[in-house]
Amino acid sequence: MIEEAPALRSRLWAIAQEVQADLEAALREETGAADDDPLPHLMAGQVGWAHSTVMTVIGREMAKGRNPREVSREVLGLLDDIEDLLNEKVLNYAVRGAR
Repeated sequence: MIEEAPALRSRLWAIAQEVQADLEAALREETGAADDDPLPHLMAGQVGWAHSTVMTVIGREMAKGRNPREVSREVLGLLDDIEDLLNEKVLNYAVRGAR
């Protein structure tokens, strides 16, 4: 349904951009990063990528009528794979209590 509705697709893209901007602002505030520091933007992009990947897989598999328990187990494996792709700098960025 979404793929066939350009207005809906466009709105979802806009929402995703707003979410990333809000996450960047939160990361900037949490870390005390300067306005010209690109790291909060890059980190928000990494979180956005992981979220988008997970949500796409969940949506695709649920549209096939799969069992939610099976899908959730598979997605946990996907999250492990995503974690393996990220380095320590990303995984340890803005961890509360780490300052």
